[in-house]
This record gives sequence, structure tokens and C-alpha cells, in this order.
Amino acid sequence: MADLLSFLGAAFFLVFGAHRLAITRGARADSAQRHVSGFALCMGLALVFNAPSVTDRLARDPTLDTLVGLITHDLKLAAFAFLVLVAYSLRSPTAGRRAVRRQVWTAGATLAASVALFLAACPATTSEQLSVSPGHRWALASYSALFAAYGAWCLLVLARELADHVERTAPGLLRTGLRLMMLAAAFGAAWTAWTLDDVISDLSVGHQDIGEDMVSSALGAITALLATGGATATLWGDALGAPVRWLRAYHRYRALEPLWSALHRELPQIALDPSVTDRRPGLPRAEFALYRRVIEIHDGHLALRPYFDSDVARWTAEAEAGDRDRDRHAVLEAATIAAALENKRAGRRCDAAGAPRQAPAAPAPPPVPGTVAAETAWLLEVTAAFTGSPAVADVRRRVRHAVDVSRRDTGRGPGGSGAPGGPGVPRSDADGAGPRTG
Repeated sequence: MADLLSFLGAAFFLVFGAHRLAITRGARADSAQRHVSGFALCMGLALVFNAPSVTDRLARDPTLDTLVGLITHDLKLAAFAFLVLVAYSLRSPTAGRRAVRRQVWTAGATLAASVALFLAACPATTSEQLSVSPGHRWALASYSALFAAYGAWCLLVLARELADHVERTAPGLLRTGLRLMMLAAAFGAAWTAWTLDDVISDLSVGHQDIGEDMVSSALGAITALLATGGATATLWGDALGAPVRWLRAYHRYRALEPLWSALHRELPQIALDPSVTDRRPGLPRAEFALYRRVIEIHDGHLALRPYFDSDVARWTAEAEAGDRDRDRHAVLEAATIAAALENKRAGRRCDAAGAPRQAPAAPAPPPVPGTVAAETAWLLEVTAAFTGSPAVADVRRRVRHAVDVSRRDTGRGPGGSGAPGGPGVPRSDADGAGPRTG
């Protein structure tokens, strides 16, 4: 099992590192990607050499086994050094050449000290252990402690820069990838800290295990998986997140149905594609259908401008006391649309062309970022107020009363064609929301 986990982690690191190196070759500006590929390749090779089956084979030649063990240890230290370079490239502004050069010198000194301590320990290699004489225990323990301390420091630097970068990044796949990288750094720190048991073993009994144990192999595989997933989140995240986006878009598309239906009933020309009669688009088409519905609602709003009533703002303010849980801008917008639909249904224009009063310009809604998501969120609030706000219902009643008074003044009774509640207005549509499909 330890073999499987070690090779699994190595495969993740090596494939990812080779892929990053191939796609960034020649890209001088993208130094962070090259540092990431350097880390992945060094760590992947170290995991291969540390696999129990590999260490067992190398143990047949003690000299080769000792040399490979030292190389493996230094590959991990080099991988940690690449992590600091990645962290420096994430800084805003990016770390200068002096800081990068200082880190390279620090990494070189750490590697040199590690080799010196290893040679001073004069370890003897067996099939499973690295052992030293009692007088050299301190050297082997220092060798292991240097690895743990330097690795923990590198991971701490990386985690700090990733946390700062996450705060500066907008929600999305890139931010998800950065969070996965933060988790990888956390598991990597635990993986590094696990080597402290070697320090205790070196000081107490004078030997340490060569290969990765079960815990170390598991932590290495998890770190590899999280690091690879975080660095490639923009590649796989879009494909995996598509069903979630489709479901969300479909739900919002259906939630806008009451407002859209009321507008479409009075203004059928707002439909961008009249041939589309299915109001239940398939999930893959839900995002496009939602985008089209938002445009059609805005078109309907513009087409209703001649029917905007100048008294809506005052009526809404008077009736809004019992509707404080809703956004007042959304309530005003919904009331304006509801009143305009009542006026349109009764043929009662409120513009300068023979209208009972001069209509004001459309009420200005609060500034909304020009994205489909922001526009949809705003229209969902308007739709909720359009169908459920007591203030909007009160405005509808006031407009119908005004229409009735206007008809009586002109000699047209409330039962005449086109009057609210008469043959021109089906009672199922009297609330302004229209029948709900589905």
C-alpha cells in the first residue's frame, strides 16, 4: 500500500511538472509556472526514489543506496526552495531580483549544509535503515532537523503569500485553485513535520527508516493531489462546474417566469425568438436561455415607458411600511412595472400623447454591475416583489381604481370592453403576474 501511495503521488507530480514545463517553455514572463514545474519534478523524483520497493532494490549496493538517499533528500530541499520562489512571484508587487537571489543563495547554503552533515554522520545503510555510531548521532539528527526546519519555513512563506493572493482574487476558478494550493501547503507542512520522528529516532537509537512509511506516503499523495488540482483548477473546474452552473441558471430562469410572462402577455414582441415556445430549456441551454430572458425583460421595461404612472413612487412610499423586508428599489421597480401593465391593458397612456398626466422618466434603479449575474440577481428581487409585495399589490389596486374613475368620467362603465375585470382582462391575470407554467 505504501508503494502504491508513493508511486501515485510521484505520478501526479511528474506528469504535472512535465506538462507545466512544456506549456511554459519560452514564456519568459511566466516565472511562477516554471518554479511550480521545478517543484513538481523534484518532489516527484524524490517520491520515486523513496518508494519502499525502490529502496529495497537499492539496498543490494550500500554505496549506491547511500548516494541515492542523499540525492533524494536534497531533491526535497530543492523542491522546497522552488516553493519560496513561487511565493515570491505571487507577491504584489513581485519580489525583486535581490530577494530572489538571496533565496537562491539560502537554498544553496542549506543544500551544502545538508550534504556536510550527512558526510559527518558517516551513516551505514541497510535494506531498511540508515544508522550511525553513537558519536555521530548529533550529525544525523541535525541533518533531519535541517530538512524539517527549512521545509516548514518554505511552506509557511508560500501559505502566507497564497492567503494574501486569495484576498486579492475575485471569486471563481482561480480563487478555488489558490485555496486548493493553500490546503496542499498545509498537508505539505504536516508531511514535513512528520520527519521529526526521525530526529527523535536518531538521537535515541541512532538510526532512521529509509523508505516512506504509511503516514508519510499518504500525506505525500494528498499533497500531490491537492497541489496538482489547485494548479490546474482553471482546466478541470470549468468542465466539472458546468452542471452546477446549468442548474443554477435553470432555477433562475424559472424564477423570472412570473415577471417575464406578465410582460410577454402584453408585449409579445419582446420575445427574441418567437418560434421558441418551450419554457423549460434543457440544462445545457439554460445559461443562454437565462441571458435571453434578461434581455427580453429589459426590452419589455423599455416598451412600457409610455405607461409609467407618475403617482407610483408616492403610492409605493405610502404602502411600503408593511413591506420593509424587501429592497425598496426593487419594490419601486416592480410597482412601476405592475402599474404600467395595468395602464397598458386598459389602453391608458401616461405620456404626452393625450395622457391624463405627464409621466416621469423611469425610476432609476440602484447601480448594478454590467454582468449577467448581477442583472439576474436584481431582476430576481424585482420579480419577488412583483409577485409577493403588499406594496405592489396596493399600487395595482390604486391604478385599477384610477382606470375605473377615468372610464366613468368618459362615460364608459366598468363593465365595458377593456375595463379591468371586463372581457378585456381575464380574472386569472388580475394580479398582474399571470399564470405560472410548470
